[in-house]
Amino acid sequence: MLQWFRKTQNDCIQKYKKIVRHQDVLIFKTYNGNYMTPSTVREMLKKYCIDAGVEYKGTHAFRHTHAVLSLEGGVDLLFVSKRLGHGTIQTTADTYLDITPIYESHELEKMTKYLNSVEENEEEKEEETDE
Repeated sequence: MLQWFRKTQNDCIQKYKKIVRHQDVLIFKTYNGNYMTPSTVREMLKKYCIDAGVEYKGTHAFRHTHAVLSLEGGVDLLFVSKRLGHGTIQTTADTYLDITPIYESHELEKMTKYLNSVEENEEEKEEETDE
């Protein structure tokens, strides 16, 4: 969706001389290139949700989705914590780790892989000492 929005934005910039590209390459901006107010973004999202028949859950849902998808994708917890501006890594862990079975599954897979590699290394060492 963001790619579509970026293309539409570029088309508008080329077509209308009034529309200006902001130096920060903003996604959500006014026609003259300035930052949109939070209330404008909220109202637009609310309207799009209603038009799409989707429940509006507020803009904070984007932050939450970003955090969960990052963790499920294997991004380091400390990195996600800093990105979200949390004071401690514990805040991030308490808020996001207990709600996603995918994250738990990935972590269990990592642990199993590591334990299997330790076991294989020990078996190789035993074979070397037996020779």
